[in-house]
Amino acid sequence: MALTNQKRNQSAANVLKRLREKAELTTRQAAGIIGVTHTTISQFENGKRDFAGNRLEQLVKAYGYTMDQFHKILGHKSVISYKDDCLAMIELLDDEQLGAIRTVISQLLRKPLNQNVADPKEEVPLSNLLTQ
Repeated sequence: MALTNQKRNQSAANVLKRLREKAELTTRQAAGIIGVTHTTISQFENGKRDFAGNRLEQLVKAYGYTMDQFHKILGHKSVISYKDDCLAMIELLDDEQLGAIRTVISQLLRKPLNQNVADPKEEVPLSNLLTQ
């Protein structure tokens, strides 16, 4: 099983290197974009260092791609439904994290936090909000 993970990491490393080269960035430039050393980028690309999830996403975005595109290049199944994927991630959050996410979603929807997200035109009695 470790060999499979090693092959998967090496494949991702090879793809990252190709994407960086296609973006015409040096390892130093890529490192500067995401705040690591050029040695770290080199180690990522040579499979000598595992990818931290957020670093991988930062690199992919720095190279001008989305994670969905990156996974398609690797031959991985892409997310079928962003809604289902988001709902699955939300299930893992605690109340404090959910509050932060609610604020972000509210901003995206440009709706005040005190508005009922399900139907903003419908007035909801305060007693209903307290029981939800």
